Amino acid sequence: MIGRRCALIGIAGLTAAAIIPLSLASKGGAIPGASGGPASEATNCAVCHTFGMGPGGVTVSGMPKRYRAGATYDLTIDVHDAEQAGAGFETSVENDAGHQGLLVLTDPEHTHYADNPNVPDYVTHTGAGVNDSIATWVANGGSYQYQLAWTAPGADKGHLTLYAAGNAINDDNNPFGDRYYAGYAMSRFAEPGDADGNGDVDMRDYAVLLGCFDKAVPSSDDPCSYLDFNGDDMVTLLDLPDFIAAMSGPTTRLPGEVVLADVVRGGVLYSKWWKVTGAPAPTGDHPLYPPEGLQSGSATYRCKECHGWDYKGVDGAYGSGSHYTGIEGVFGSTMPPRDMFALLKADPAKVPNGHDMDAYGMTDEDLWDVIRLVTVGTVDTDEYIDENGEFIGDALFGQFRFENICSACHGFDGTNINFGTPEDPEYVGTVAVNNPWEFLHNVRFGHPAAPMPSFELLYWAPGDAASVGAFAATLPTE
Repeated sequence: MIGRRCALIGIAGLTAAAIIPLSLASKGGAIPGASGGPASEATNCAVCHTFGMGPGGVTVSGMPKRYRAGATYDLTIDVHDAEQAGAGFETSVENDAGHQGLLVLTDPEHTHYADNPNVPDYVTHTGAGVNDSIATWVANGGSYQYQLAWTAPGADKGHLTLYAAGNAINDDNNPFGDRYYAGYAMSRFAEPGDADGNGDVDMRDYAVLLGCFDKAVPSSDDPCSYLDFNGDDMVTLLDLPDFIAAMSGPTTRLPGEVVLADVVRGGVLYSKWWKVTGAPAPTGDHPLYPPEGLQSGSATYRCKECHGWDYKGVDGAYGSGSHYTGIEGVFGSTMPPRDMFALLKADPAKVPNGHDMDAYGMTDEDLWDVIRLVTVGTVDTDEYIDENGEFIGDALFGQFRFENICSACHGFDGTNINFGTPEDPEYVGTVAVNNPWEFLHNVRFGHPAAPMPSFELLYWAPGDAASVGAFAATLPTE
């Protein structure tokens, strides 16, 4: 995002080419539409800067788990990488219907709108912001924080995501050696009756009801406003029937912790959770890993190792071979979420099949995110991968997606990033051919500790990921 004029990037081999506009990306700000969101089809810093991995990242603070109509929230975008010299960024708030709410400049010296003052869809850095990041980078521990605010929509707009693309620069006035990072934060509407904002309507909200009873609602973002069902700016007995109905409605069927959990983060935790949390890799074999299994060490603590990339365990692709464990999958599980949570935390010496995952470094938030993946994020992979291990999808459409998005980091032939070794390389094409279930999962949710776009965050269907897989299977494998 900083340092040169972007090149025109065409989509080779397609009749209808997708072209990224020629724009000036400099210390004065990123090109419009480089936040990584769906409105620009995941365009990010890698469109102007050579992709590079590093030890840093982007952290988003201040985005509420539940947004209230018209409320304003202070946000912080933190770009960090102790090996670099400064940073720029771009952010947006979107869903599948487009940009939502209003981004507000609270620090116009260091941030501005990427388009123009009348189109506040994207906020990016200014030259002063980048210069200040360079001047204070070392003192701040190799990081810089950009401040702004967001005013939520005046009504329920569904599930929203804040996208943040960060570019940690080496300040050599060219795009080589810079590092692109991505962050996001999800937010859902605060349901009427959800006075405590925890994601469900239950007896805990009744305590707030008592505090609000027979009082005027002070403002639209006050907790009492979510108990004023009839809109007369008072909480009275007239609101009680609707409140009782809300307590027995859809939001009570799942624990609030699951409603507010992050299915995309759950997806990457399922892959390799310590890479996401920053916890030390566990040592030894997990107590539940069977002695006949052929894996060892930290691999036995990965959810996917026992339950499979297809979520079907012994009844799926891991029903034989080097990953066989004989353990059941999680797809289609009817276990209640609270029972899943208890099992994941239970000591196996006291509870049969207790996973004891908190003892190894997973927090309650981590566990609820994985539970949300299991309850709402898993799919029947047989609909996307056939009995021969080949993708069921439109390879031409997949080529369009791959060359317009994935190629920025992986290259047009998929060989820019080697997941293996120089002697035994593993590329995008290798994974698509040898382990299509892993490919499908990673395209849907992203890769742990990497700024890889998630198709779920872009509001695309699993079939779109399968189409990308159908094309990727035609790319070099070695």
